[in-house]
Amino acid sequence: MTHQFPSTMQDLDLGALSQNDVAVKILVTAAILLLTALFVRLAGRLAQRYFDDRGRIYRSTRFSRRVGGFTAALAVVIIWSPGLGDLWTLLTVVGVGIAIAMREVLLSVAGWVRIALLGTWREGDRLEIGGVKGDVIDVRMLRTTLMEIGGWVDADQSTGRIVHIPNSWIFEHAAYNYTQSFRFIWNELRITITYRSDWRAAREFMLHHAEESAAIVEQQARAEINALSREFLVHYSAMTPFVYVRMTPNGVELTLRYLCEARKRRGSEHALSVVLLDDFREHGGIEIAYHMMGMTPPDTPQFDGLPDQHPHSRGKD
Repeated sequence: MTHQFPSTMQDLDLGALSQNDVAVKILVTAAILLLTALFVRLAGRLAQRYFDDRGRIYRSTRFSRRVGGFTAALAVVIIWSPGLGDLWTLLTVVGVGIAIAMREVLLSVAGWVRIALLGTWREGDRLEIGGVKGDVIDVRMLRTTLMEIGGWVDADQSTGRIVHIPNSWIFEHAAYNYTQSFRFIWNELRITITYRSDWRAAREFMLHHAEESAAIVEQQARAEINALSREFLVHYSAMTPFVYVRMTPNGVELTLRYLCEARKRRGSEHALSVVLLDDFREHGGIEIAYHMMGMTPPDTPQFDGLPDQHPHSRGKD
C-alpha cells in the first residue's frame, strides 16, 4: 500500500482549511465586511467628485451606508445559517431575545420607519419635541440630530450645541414642526405706553410698518395654506397684521400680531422695534411705560397731555 503525502506544507494548510467549514465562513464573512467598507468609501468619494451640492453628497453617502450595511448583514446571516428552515428558527430566537433586551432600540427603529414613511420631520425642518428645540441636521435609524435653538439664547436662535434624541421619542412626546408644509408662524410684539400718550397714533405706526412687509408674506402664506388644506382641515380667515389694545396697571399695552417666517422671528422684531422707536421719538406724544414711582396731586386729570416738548420762547425783556 502506498501513501501520498502533500508535497509542501502550504498544500497541507490549504487542504485542512478547505475542510474546516467554520474557518471558511469566517474568511467569507471578513471578505464581505471588507468589500462593504470599500463600497461605502468608494461611493462617498464618487459623491464628492460628481456632486457639488452638500445636501446631495450627504444623502447619497448615507444611502450607500444603509445599502451596504443591510446587504452585509443579510449575507452574514445567510452564510452562518445551515438551511432555510434553520434560518427562520434562528431569526425567531434572535428576534425574541432582541425584543426583550433591546426594547428602546426597537422603538427607535420603529420610530425611524414612521418618520421615513409619514415624513413627520426631515433634514432642514425646525422641530420641538420633549422640551428640545432645534433644526434637524441628520436622521438615522436610531437617532435624530438637532442643531439646538433657544436655551439661553432668545428668539429661537442657534446655541451652537448639537443634540441627539432617540427616534423612540416620536411615540412618547408631541412633535412640533415649525416648517413642515407651512413655514410661517404668528409672532407678537408687545409695547406698553403711558396713559397720557397718544395710543391711537402708536397703534397706527405699528400697523403701518407691519403691513408694509405683510403683502409678500401673506401671498406666500396663502399659497401654502391652500396646499396644506388639501391634507388637513386648516383654515385662516385673516392673515393681515392686527394690533390688540389692553389696559394694564402700567399703561396701555399694544400687541402687534403678524405673520413671519419661522427662522426670521428675531429679525422681524428687531426691524419693527427700530422703526417704531424712531416714529415715537419724532411724534413727541408717545412715551414708553416702565416701572417707576410718581406723586401727582389728587385733582390731576388721569389722561392729561404730555409736557410740551417744544416750549415757546419767552418774549424779550
